Amino acid sequence: MAALVLDPSIFVDDEILHEIVQSLSERLRRHAGLRNGLDIVIGNRWEEFERDFAHFLGALLEQTGDHGGGIVALHQSFPALQPQHVRDACEVFMEATLEVLPFHAAASLSELSEHVGALVLRALEPATTAAAAMPLALRLNEAEEALRAGAGLR
Repeated sequence: MAALVLDPSIFVDDEILHEIVQSLSERLRRHAGLRNGLDIVIGNRWEEFERDFAHFLGALLEQTGDHGGGIVALHQSFPALQPQHVRDACEVFMEATLEVLPFHAAASLSELSEHVGALVLRALEPATTAAAAMPLALRLNEAEEALRAGAGLR
């Protein structure tokens, strides 16, 4: 059982993680703007995606740093990844958490999602000319390292 990083009074156990991931999976499959990309990235391996995402989310909540190279792997699998995809995925995650958790707990968990989304968006939409001059792969690796170090999650 892990306490939410942004609100340590809220605990999330494996059963709750599973419910969130199930809700997220169902919503992602129905999302018109994400479905084509998900067909490329996930195909018919939804069970594997759900297991991996539950591990990723659990690792974020427990701040183990053991959440793999999800950002880099996602872009490698889906090079057409656009900022709107990230925004849509964060919105779908929020909807899934609202279905499973009480409002204040869902808001706290959604805030975690927004932090992760912001790291990815900074890589996809660099704010400075110097950052834009860096290769995207390097920016994504930096986002991954920042996530692993817990940047913005405390």
